[in-house]
Amino acid sequence: AWPLAGMASKSFRFAASFVNRNPRNADLMGVTRKPEGWQLEKKNHLKKCIYRVELVQGKSQQMGRIVHYQDGVVLEASTTETPIAAQLYSRVDTSAALNIGRVLAQRCLQSGIFFATPSVSDEERKNSDHLAAFFTALEEGGLRLSEPESIKQGISTDARSTWRPFEVKHTREDKLDELPGHY
Repeated sequence: AWPLAGMASKSFRFAASFVNRNPRNADLMGVTRKPEGWQLEKKNHLKKCIYRVELVQGKSQQMGRIVHYQDGVVLEASTTETPIAAQLYSRVDTSAALNIGRVLAQRCLQSGIFFATPSVSDEERKNSDHLAAFFTALEEGGLRLSEPESIKQGISTDARSTWRPFEVKHTREDKLDELPGHY
């Protein structure tokens, strides 16, 4: 018993402009803590980011997706989606990767995601036409392929944290130079 089931035959009008009241506003402002502690791992930049964008290629399809470091896949666009596949000559060529990038960039901006880290290196992007077209379309669509620096949490930025100096309790060995007769 869906509330809109009886209204399926009526045409709906959608708003021309959409204002997103982004629940991930802390990510955009740079106050979200990024995952840390991956300095010794290979490709550690992929583990230290909030959003990661990747292109997954298969034999008969391509899929672009945005992965959040805690929540997993947040957005995706694929050549298996009927509206996208209907507009493509082939689901696996370079133009398909380009169009997946365009659609994913539009979906990111509509959902309030304005930046993401690429999952491949610059060298891999240069060597692959599919990856180059995909990431070029993302950039041209308005998605920034680098993340802003996050604000480090500390005494000056967190009102709830308090700083108490560590009280040093000296032992006799520490105080030997202060005893009379010792130089």
